[in-house]
Amino acid sequence: MMNFCTLFDHNFMSRGLVLYSSLKEQCKDEFSLYVLATDDIAFEWLKNNSNKYERLFVYSLNDIKRVYPILQKLQNERTRAEFSWTLSSFSIQFFLKTFNLEDITYLDADMFFFNNPKIIFDEIDSTKSVIITPHNYTPCYDQSETSGRYCVQFMYFKNNLDGNMVLEWWRNECEKCCCGVPTNGKFGDQKYLDDWLSRFPDIVYESKSLGIGVAPWNIQQFNITHKTERLYIQNKITKLEYPVVFYHFHGVREYVDSENQLWWDLNFSYELSDEIQQIIYKPYIRKLTELSDNLPKQELSILKNEKMNLFFIFKKSTKEILKSFIKSFNFVSFFKNNISQSERPLIKGE
Repeated sequence: MMNFCTLFDHNFMSRGLVLYSSLKEQCKDEFSLYVLATDDIAFEWLKNNSNKYERLFVYSLNDIKRVYPILQKLQNERTRAEFSWTLSSFSIQFFLKTFNLEDITYLDADMFFFNNPKIIFDEIDSTKSVIITPHNYTPCYDQSETSGRYCVQFMYFKNNLDGNMVLEWWRNECEKCCCGVPTNGKFGDQKYLDDWLSRFPDIVYESKSLGIGVAPWNIQQFNITHKTERLYIQNKITKLEYPVVFYHFHGVREYVDSENQLWWDLNFSYELSDEIQQIIYKPYIRKLTELSDNLPKQELSILKNEKMNLFFIFKKSTKEILKSFIKSFNFVSFFKNNISQSERPLIKGE
């Protein structure tokens, strides 16, 4: 049995449930997903619809605050993002100890599994107790100095002396500081992982397969292929192929403009080819859209037409100038992903 945990509020609930659906498809019944619902709307909806989601177990902020009263103070002091990052380590420990699990793996809610995560566990040396996953940045997007070498997206801990020691150290550090701006070598819950291979030798394992943690900051290095209905990536230089275990859809957001038209931001801080958009992003957005119709209404930001006009001005610029602008200013442009009323069936699969 594979034990996973994640956390999200009602605005991210469609992501969390699409993550669940991918685990259900890839793992069948050989998994459990423990969810920390970070607002009452998400918690109540999931509790009321629990019969639809086997192997999903939901708990509230109040549940975890009873075990860790310090969280109320931290919630009052920190931004929403900082508090969410703070909850990562706390939630892992909460589920691991509350249910006396043999092990648990934290997942970011905006991930999707294309293959069984057992691939990752089969890779690890049995003597290791913790797994972390590197960003594997494409060089032009390398943010290791500020955001960290490793990504808090897939983190595995055994419920043993070594695993608990690492987890307790990390949780204590996140309790002290989970800053939203890189400060003194720290950033959120993530920069703490940079030295774990040396700080905790013979305990922490760094995943090796490049198919583990495919994301917008590294997908430029690969071609996409299919084999026996499975998704693979092929390194453009080495030509080596790897099964895509999961893709991290970091930065995918929906907006509405002043005319109530839905727009999608695919995180265009990174170059995403038409092939990547068609094969990876469109099916994911379709799943999100289908689910969202039946979920509590999200708090969508208003995207003003002036911003869209600005996007099209930049789109007309040369590719080199645009890439230079993005790299220098981290400008997030917006992409209308075929979901006008006339094209909506393509996205929703209707």
